[in-house]
Amino acid sequence: MIETAKDIKLNVLPLELFCEHLYYYEGPCRFGSGDALRPGYDEIVFAERAKKFIADIKAHVPEGTVVMDPVLFRRTDDWDEPEAQWEAMEAAVNAADVVIPMAGAGVQDLAFKFAQRFKKTMCYCPSSGAFNVPDVPAAIAARNVGYACYSEYRWEDFVLRMVALRAKKVIARTKYLCVTRFDGTQSVSRPDSFTSLDHITQRFGTRFHFANIHEFFDCMSEAVPEGNHTTPGRKTLNVDECDLKRANDICDELIEGAENVGMSREAMLPSVVAYVVTQKFMDHFDCNAFSIPCPDACSTRRLNEGRFTMCLTHALNAEAGIPSACEYDLPAALSEQALIAVSGRSPYMGNTCPIPVLDGKFKHVFGATEEQLEELAQDPENIDRLWMTQHSVAHRCHPDPSAYAPYGITPFAYDQKFGATLRYDFSRDKGEYVTLCKFSPDGSKMFIGKAEIVESSGKDKENCTQLVFYRFKDSLKAHRAQCKVGIHVALVYGDYTKELIALAEALDVEPLVVE
Repeated sequence: MIETAKDIKLNVLPLELFCEHLYYYEGPCRFGSGDALRPGYDEIVFAERAKKFIADIKAHVPEGTVVMDPVLFRRTDDWDEPEAQWEAMEAAVNAADVVIPMAGAGVQDLAFKFAQRFKKTMCYCPSSGAFNVPDVPAAIAARNVGYACYSEYRWEDFVLRMVALRAKKVIARTKYLCVTRFDGTQSVSRPDSFTSLDHITQRFGTRFHFANIHEFFDCMSEAVPEGNHTTPGRKTLNVDECDLKRANDICDELIEGAENVGMSREAMLPSVVAYVVTQKFMDHFDCNAFSIPCPDACSTRRLNEGRFTMCLTHALNAEAGIPSACEYDLPAALSEQALIAVSGRSPYMGNTCPIPVLDGKFKHVFGATEEQLEELAQDPENIDRLWMTQHSVAHRCHPDPSAYAPYGITPFAYDQKFGATLRYDFSRDKGEYVTLCKFSPDGSKMFIGKAEIVESSGKDKENCTQLVFYRFKDSLKAHRAQCKVGIHVALVYGDYTKELIALAEALDVEPLVVE
């Protein structure tokens, strides 16, 4: 099964804490007058308060959050703590990702003891209590333990916190399909990939499944009785008649929907088959992220002989909300997953860099024409602010993940015209903001950027010439930050900088924020 980010829910458990006064009295631990001091009155007030507490949580949690049935711990002013009550809530607590506790006189120690017992992430909300509850978060933070307690006194901050905690869960539930040739950690062209996959698993929970590149490519043709060349006699995940029908249907759908098609259907089909094989592997091994080393694969000459590239696979994966990165850039794929989790949008990734002015004109960048750079130089707002992201993995869902925008199809290979790529005209969205994201190779930092789209290039060209131009307010700061994370940067439409900053905090990652 391929579990996408939208399938992953954050389970939120309301924790009702109640202290009942058994006698009539007043003093430092009890306030009120008249009936409010009578035995039984606490129960009436608590029932109304608990009802509002649950209703408020349900009214404010963001999409992708499930509010569980509440659990209750009740005590009296004898300060009793029945062990049976802790045991009764254990199953519900184990199923929860975040616990939202109530607060109040006579129960704050219970919230702290709950945290110590169950070691669950907790977050107070605006309806938790009359005060803004800094005591339990402070008690937990002071002990430097492996769980956190937050307190949000505004609903917008509570929502942001839930979005971040759900994204953290998505990161932990990410499992790559890593198709490799030489090295399972880095490809020939990507020294800025993760330095240690075990470290990333220990830090985030993210997992990695490996497949040999030749065994993977062998599965692009139907199985024969004697087995594949690389795995003779074994049952393998070769395409079958249903898979090939699906590939042909996808090919026809893509051609029919395109504004222009710059290659033959015959030349396009092998790249679609590569996508179907990728999906088959991911489904079989329960993966929900993908990467393959392009240059390492290219030098086998099997792409050339099979007349395909993996560009279309990355594009269609992105449309489906599946992180999928070129050149075995595993941090880029996890950055895509972070963006998907906080935004619900389909990401783009590629070579990213500033375009400086040298000798009075913009420096030439791959994919852009001199005429286009001269035109961009006419706008003074672009000077010392212009950047670009370039690759051949654009898709149909950049502005809206639920609808297809106009697109074209061109080949990757200049001479032989194979390797299907989708092309998009980013200039349709001039003035729109994009959010950029990239984890550092050691997972300790996250580049978080906000930029404004200004132009597009390569929508009718071949190869990795698809560009989106945008501008930062502080280009040098962005470059300094990028040098800590690597060349490939992922992006989505919209401003999700606050969500990513909150995610970085939840992951204990340093945010490198630029605009």
